[in-house]
Amino acid sequence: MKKFTLKQILILVLCIIAGIAFLETSAPTWSLSFLREFGLKLLVYGAISEIIVIFLASTKTLSD
Repeated sequence: MKKFTLKQILILVLCIIAGIAFLETSAPTWSLSFLREFGLKLLVYGAISEIIVIFLASTKTLSD
């Protein structure tokens, strides 16, 4: 079984978050309001996923 490297996992998660943020943005494409809304959603979704990853990592190390 092939193992993923940390760089591959980070790129995959970033692409998934960017895709979700892009699909959730409701402003007209490539306008200033679109870029502002997309950037904000990208930042918020990235922060939420980072908090989840940190929480899951801390509970895993406590259970070992």
